[in-house]
Amino acid sequence: MEPSEFVVAGILIGAAGLGLLRAIARREPPVELNQGLTASGLDTDQNSANFTKARHEFDKKLAMLANRKSSGPSMSELAIKRLEEEERNRLEIEAKLAEKERERAEKEARARREAEWEAEEARLEAERLAEEERIAEERRAEMERVEAERQAEFAAAEAERQREVDAARAERELEARNAAEAAMADLRERLEREGAKSSDVQISLVWNNYNDLDLHVVCPSKERIHGGNKISKCNGELDVDANVKPDTRKPVENVVWPEGKGPGGTYEVYVHHYKKHNKRRSRDPTKFQVIVNAAGEFKEYEGSLTHGDPIMKVCEFTIDPPEVRAAKKREEEARLTQQLAEVERKLSSGNLVDEPQEDSQNEIEEVETIAQPDALSGLMEELEADNSSEIDPEIADLLED
Repeated sequence: MEPSEFVVAGILIGAAGLGLLRAIARREPPVELNQGLTASGLDTDQNSANFTKARHEFDKKLAMLANRKSSGPSMSELAIKRLEEEERNRLEIEAKLAEKERERAEKEARARREAEWEAEEARLEAERLAEEERIAEERRAEMERVEAERQAEFAAAEAERQREVDAARAERELEARNAAEAAMADLRERLEREGAKSSDVQISLVWNNYNDLDLHVVCPSKERIHGGNKISKCNGELDVDANVKPDTRKPVENVVWPEGKGPGGTYEVYVHHYKKHNKRRSRDPTKFQVIVNAAGEFKEYEGSLTHGDPIMKVCEFTIDPPEVRAAKKREEEARLTQQLAEVERKLSSGNLVDEPQEDSQNEIEEVETIAQPDALSGLMEELEADNSSEIDPEIADLLED
């Protein structure tokens, strides 16, 4: 079948369809077409309404197809099948396009919904994070407030505790100072009672019952001074050996070197409970004190022994050689002389009270540390001998205190 025939067939079919639609729209009675109707019979009036020009054209085309069909029925059937196939393909293509369009629209709608959901989730997440941050900030602020209060309470408690510690330390220091002063006074009294000597290197033992304790001192040369060897080759001397017999309840033993002659080096101090006398109030253990003057530095040690105990090492100390101590003593005497002259000058000018109290206290404490009462009294005697003018009584009282 030629292409022109397909075109004509398509035109006829379209015209026929258009005529049918117009006939239905006009609601005209159907036209009865008898079998074997020819193209000339289409023009006969059969008591029906006349068709329009399109209807006449359709009928003509239909007659032409009928004629062609009679001459070549196979070609018209192929054309119809071809047209039906093309129409079916067209409809399938349109259906596929419509399906793709629908899928695209659904995909876009789904994407919009997902975007809206994501935006909503992001908004909710942002609100949640903001709320969590607000709660965390409030919690941090509360914790900081509580911590600040706790720190303030702790600081107040620590300040109070420090005040108590300072007060207790001051009280202990005062008690220790009073005890040391009492011990020194008691030692001086016992030494004076026994006619003992004093110097810049001196070790004294005191106790308070009738038992016999012995003081042992090992010199830097390793020679031992005790009751059986009272004088050493380095001029150390045990000048008091108490309670060989139960003579006193306040005994003292004393080892001393001549002033400025004690050899430099390390000294070791021991105490031995030699004998327990059968006297009332002489029970063991026997408590004792050892007071050491190590080149002007006083130290006190305490202990206790029972008869039969091994000899006890109490302490050891090291001092400089005599010439070094003498040089330091001269420097200290010069410094004290300068301080005394400064005090005299200020007393004469009336400016002594203008000095800071702390500096004066430091000077007094330093004098007390370096020059104890016995050495200080000797220093005062030397200064009085060296100076033609008499020392101001106020200065002398200050030094004695």
